[in-house]
Amino acid sequence: EITTSAFTTPTLLTFIMHCSTQSEADFIVQTKSGRVRGFQVTVPDQSRPVVGFLGIPFGEPPVGKRRFRPAEPKRPWQGVYKADSYPNACFQFVDKSYPGFPGIEMWNPNREMSEDCLYLNIWVPSSVKPHNLPVMVWIYGGGFYSGSSSLDVYDGRYLASVENVIVVSMNYRIGAFGFLALDGTSEAPGNVGLHFSIARFWNSVLL
Repeated sequence: EITTSAFTTPTLLTFIMHCSTQSEADFIVQTKSGRVRGFQVTVPDQSRPVVGFLGIPFGEPPVGKRRFRPAEPKRPWQGVYKADSYPNACFQFVDKSYPGFPGIEMWNPNREMSEDCLYLNIWVPSSVKPHNLPVMVWIYGGGFYSGSSSLDVYDGRYLASVENVIVVSMNYRIGAFGFLALDGTSEAPGNVGLHFSIARFWNSVLL
């Protein structure tokens, strides 16, 4: 069993148990939506690698009639989903006030922006016993108008390796796509970016 401060996450348990028994070349795990293949990630200055699962979808793309509406669960897929690269960033404001300045650029999206952006990433320690590991879920800030789980400053491999913790990060809709509110309508009920995406994240993928 994995225990956290607020949640019990059986699917994360499945991730760890499989990672502890699979060969290094074949990190395939079963989730509620389908099978996922991860990969071993080296950590600079650390001897302990981690297993990464990057870009796992947890909601249907919020496009067309789904735009501005609550996230819908990802439909199960066939075959094995290859989770080895960061997902798209959600559409957002890009700060161009000082082009090339690292202190600004580090917070701008480093992946292509798209409405199809409801994905999560998981880093799992690969050389410890899979029992009672803490789970940290990172929900980025940014004033609800910017942010992405793929930013270099949010790379979970370091924390997973050094502290023996499972690290999970997720994208959520920001700006008007996530927080447009038209009172009394079902087309844009408001707060779909944070409230509904996080609820779908837990209910659709981790439970």
